[in-house]
Amino acid sequence: MDGAHGSWIIGGKEVKPHSRPYITSIQLDGKHVCGGFLVWRKWVMTAAHCVIPRYSSSVRIVLGAHSLKHQEASQQIFSLRESIMHPHFNARTVHNDIRLLELNDSAVINQFVKRIRLPKPNSDLPAGVVCRVLGWGDTSNFGTIPTELMETKTTIVDRKICKALWASRVNQDMLCAASLNSTLQGVCSGDSGGPLVCGGRVHGIVSFSGQRCGYRRYPDIYTRISKYIAWVQEVRKRFECGR
Repeated sequence: MDGAHGSWIIGGKEVKPHSRPYITSIQLDGKHVCGGFLVWRKWVMTAAHCVIPRYSSSVRIVLGAHSLKHQEASQQIFSLRESIMHPHFNARTVHNDIRLLELNDSAVINQFVKRIRLPKPNSDLPAGVVCRVLGWGDTSNFGTIPTELMETKTTIVDRKICKALWASRVNQDMLCAASLNSTLQGVCSGDSGGPLVCGGRVHGIVSFSGQRCGYRRYPDIYTRISKYIAWVQEVRKRFECGR
């Protein structure tokens, strides 16, 4: 099991610039380390295993980006007010792999920066649903790092099949997805915190993948966001109302 750091897409293609305005680049010391996505004007969702320190001048949360080669006029850059990991996150099993980041200020919603809708509480996705996953990073398994945002399609895999393939590491709080193509396609050594988007809503957070990137024998694993809606709402209410 790979607990990857970064946002790496295998077998994907560059998206139309700024066509995914919810995507977020989480950076440490100016380097992209994890993906994320804007769910409210002051809140970004990512993976718990992305260790994002709250009080650190090295943390930058970048919205409105397409290329990370230079600072685009469309970009909005924030520091963090809070970094809240799920209290039952287990680094060994990677269960409850979800984290909320409160920005130091509200994002300005425009054509380059928009929030993405969350799923309905406890909703599930049947096998065969086609989704997409996106991020910045290695596109080859060998460290080929693009600067533009990349995306690939992936298909939901039956959880029972996935659980058998992953030797019971998968539970009801996770989603599984893999490419139906014979080519390598999916997330790689990282893609941590990036969104799994299905039907206009974000349903999953990139959690972990197999040792060989994009190999459909071991479907990619995502945190099933619908199981955490109550916790997400509670965190938002607690931190916003407490000020």
